[in-house]
Formats: sequence, C-alpha cells, structure tokens
Amino acid sequence: MDRLTEDQKARVESELEKHIQNLHALRSSKIGGPTGLVIPPYRAMQKSFNDDWEPQQSDKDDFVFCHNDLSQNNVIVDPNSLKIRAIIDWEYAGFYPAYFDRSFFRRKGPSVAIDGETDDSEILLDFLHCVCKAP
Repeated sequence: MDRLTEDQKARVESELEKHIQNLHALRSSKIGGPTGLVIPPYRAMQKSFNDDWEPQQSDKDDFVFCHNDLSQNNVIVDPNSLKIRAIIDWEYAGFYPAYFDRSFFRRKGPSVAIDGETDDSEILLDFLHCVCKAP
C-alpha cells in the first residue's frame, strides 16, 4: 500500500474496513484463536512475561474476530484494480474485544504505537489479566 496515492489508499482502506466488519461479525464467548490458544497482539505480547494465557468463558458472545496486526505490510493490493488480494500474517488473530484491532493500516509502519500515538498495550494486558486464569 505504500506505493499508492492518497486517493488510492482511501479506496483500499474502504474495502479493508468492510473486511474488518465481516471479521467482527464473527463472535465468541471465549477469547483467543480458533484453537483456544491466546496470543495477544504483538504490541501487548512484547510487554508481557506471560506466554500461557488460560481464557475463561463469558456468559455471552462478547468477543469479535480480530486480525490484530493490520499494518500496510500485511495487506496485499493489486496495483491495477486496487482490490485487496490477500490479508496476511494471521498469527495474532483471534476473538477479542473490537478495540484490540487498531487501524494501523492507515499509516506506514508496524502495528505498534509510533510518533505520539497512544500506546494501549497496558490496557490490552489489563484486560487479559482480568479474563484469563493465572498459569
């Protein structure tokens, strides 16, 4: 996406937002990936010493499916049609609150806070500590 003009990026971002809506329509009562493994977004995992999160069941389907690493590098776009051909790097994906999925694709760079952006990694970790049993 970094080679596209601002107008072209806006078109791609619009399509990507529709894909995110479709992902967020998938719901679960338990956090983590489809296998049950909880791998927090990189921005939280790099600050955690815990690698064995044991999720607890919720009473309702509170969690939505999140990619958790939507940077421009992980969105493959056809330069001619401007259609998204692939979204890659799903290792951090799973069912989490929607706020775990930040719009890092709107700017260049990694899926972490940069250049004065709010670092929410502690908020994510606090949430995980509340909904997971200690190992």
